[in-house]
Amino acid sequence: MVILEVKNVSYGYSHGTPFEIAALRDVSFSVEKGELVGIIGHTGSGKSTLIKMLNSLLKPESGQVLLNGKDINTDKASIKEARSKVGLCFQYPEYQLFEETCAKDIAFGPKNMGLSEDEVRQRVLRAAEFVGFNKELLNRSPFDLSGGQKRRCAIAGVMAMFPEILVLDEPVAGLDPAGRRELMSMIENYRKATGATVMIVSHSMDDIARIADRILVMNKGSLAESGTVKEIFSKTDKLIEMGLSVPAATSLINKLRLKLPELDADVYTTEDAARILAAFYKRRKEQ
Repeated sequence: MVILEVKNVSYGYSHGTPFEIAALRDVSFSVEKGELVGIIGHTGSGKSTLIKMLNSLLKPESGQVLLNGKDINTDKASIKEARSKVGLCFQYPEYQLFEETCAKDIAFGPKNMGLSEDEVRQRVLRAAEFVGFNKELLNRSPFDLSGGQKRRCAIAGVMAMFPEILVLDEPVAGLDPAGRRELMSMIENYRKATGATVMIVSHSMDDIARIADRILVMNKGSLAESGTVKEIFSKTDKLIEMGLSVPAATSLINKLRLKLPELDADVYTTEDAARILAAFYKRRKEQ
């Protein structure tokens, strides 16, 4: 079932000046309920402008954004509803922490939804569970946490609102490899547990390849490609032309296939590469 439709959306900045730029050009796509969609593209391709359209932080100059079939920009009530159903988490959200404890920070969104104290408390505890926070961490000041813990606290604040669509802009930017993998796993577990639709903007092809059901590729304000992980990352040359790359595992296997063409070409994660290479050398040893 389609939960989100972006129909022929266009948007520009600095109209009538020498700095005028078309940030989005006639962009159209739909998202199924429960999907995990990755959004990739070079810097300035329109990704950030696009996600701001999804809960009416920006309004299209032309086109529509439909949530459950309804234009989110119809009136103030539609905008309010969209912002309660589409949770948007910007890059480096830890810079927006401000409460004296993590529990209070996570509770901020649910409280503004007008929920009862008991419902707010339950949501805080469940969101904390999704990001691996125990009661000791909940009672600490967010400013006493590590960088990765602050990030998880901020994301939990959006999760606690239990939006139908969770949109995250570079959620693992600046984290070490272990922290990246841990946080992406938490996001994936949140989706599975709640049935929420998740959209992730990322420059990391490895992260997107590991968890996305489908990928949207933005280029110069337009939707250049849309497809599965296999469909997108099999177009290595086209991605490189757009200033992008493929996952490290894909690049490695592609290079090895120049001398070992019998290797499987459909490799997009480190785990896939390890499995395929182990199987290959096992066959070689048995021959």
